[in-house]
Amino acid sequence: METLTSEKGVFHIAVGELKNTKNLNKDAMISLASEKAEGIEVVQLLESALIAGEEHLLSAAQNALNAWMGNYAISRGLDVEILLYASGQYQIGVALEKMGITDESESVAAVVLATDESNLRSHVNHIIDRIGSEVRQPFAPTQERIQSIMTHFGINETEISAVTSSDTLEARYQALSGCVTSRVSMVALDS
Repeated sequence: METLTSEKGVFHIAVGELKNTKNLNKDAMISLASEKAEGIEVVQLLESALIAGEEHLLSAAQNALNAWMGNYAISRGLDVEILLYASGQYQIGVALEKMGITDESESVAAVVLATDESNLRSHVNHIIDRIGSEVRQPFAPTQERIQSIMTHFGINETEISAVTSSDTLEARYQALSGCVTSRVSMVALDS
């Protein structure tokens, strides 16, 4: 769990990847994300395939929170704003198409933002219990994941090479995560 800051205070955030072992369909997951709990500001569930690590989600949430608090948000809800930033899109339909959960979602990225840290912990546990289990190594780097993320965000080998000279999977993934974080931050400029 981390903290995000805005001019209106401190928010606590939990991000992670959950295996949908309970085989919840899209509607059930949307209903779960919509459940209200004291101190919980927003729950956003995303398709996890295009997530470039926890930093990607933290950056998306911080940028969405800044936009929301700064009155330059693209959407009418903080949950949708997080989706827009995470996907690097400023069009809601495109963002949903690329990163929205589906009936076939085998794993989901979860972002839970709260004003109360203890309620955050209990709500995260509730979400895990309903969906399935936490992935031990969330958003694990694979060559396929790296290629999919590069394609989605329009990141080329030159950008990756500018950040790392290593050809290891982990180094390339870390470099990619930094490139994605930059793209996420640029959503407000493109809108």
